This record gives sequence, C-alpha cells and structure tokens, in this order.
Amino acid sequence: MQNPILLATVLVAACAVSTGAGAQKVYRCGNTYSQTPCGGGKTLDTTSPNAASSGARKQAVDKENKRQMEAAKAMEKARLAQEAEALKRHQAELKAMEEEKNKAAKGTTAATASAQAPLKNKKPPEFFTAKQAPTEKP
Repeated sequence: MQNPILLATVLVAACAVSTGAGAQKVYRCGNTYSQTPCGGGKTLDTTSPNAASSGARKQAVDKENKRQMEAAKAMEKARLAQEAEALKRHQAELKAMEEEKNKAAKGTTAATASAQAPLKNKKPPEFFTAKQAPTEKP
C-alpha cells in the first residue's frame, strides 16, 4: 500500500459505478406517487433529465459563449476607437502647447533683452536671503 489516498479514490469510484440504480416505473395516482399501478394512474418517465438535456444545455452554453465573444469584440473595437481619439486630442494639445511656448519665447526675447539690463544693477534685498557659501579654490 504505497498510496492509500489513491487506493481509496479507486475504491470509491468503483462503488459509485457499480451502484447504478435500475429504472423503475413510477405511477402517479392523483396527488400521490407509487410503484404499484393504480386505476387511472399515469406512468412517469424517471430517466435522468441530465442525459436528455445535456445536448440542449451544451447548445445554450455555446450560444451564450458566442454572444459574449461578440460583445467582447465590440467593446474592444469601441475601446480602440476611444484610445485613437484620445491620442489625436493629446497630440493636438501638445502641438498647441508647443506653439504657445514658441510664441512666448519669441515675444519674451525682445522684452527680456531690454528688461535684463536694469536687473543687473538692482540692489540686494533688505530682508534675509540665503546664499551658497563660496567655494575655496586650491
């Protein structure tokens, strides 16, 4: 007995296969059910509903999977379109910002040339200003 779990699994599976219930007739007599026929009783089908409906269930599952795949493809297509539109808007915004930057740079070059001269002769402020310590040259 090398592997008791494997042995137990095999035995349980063998018991489950060998205990298949045989089909018995069931009669409906009014509001009661019985194994013995009665006057005016109807015989009921007791076969497994899973065996009969497994094909229909598989078709329903396949149909649902197909519907979900189509929905996923449509959502992906919409997402890609939104991303492309967002990229175009972003590129347009970057271009507009670059143009504004260039306009501002052209406009300030003339103004800064005349405005920089008075800044050089400006007095130091009267309040405390932190300055970097001078470095010693060896």
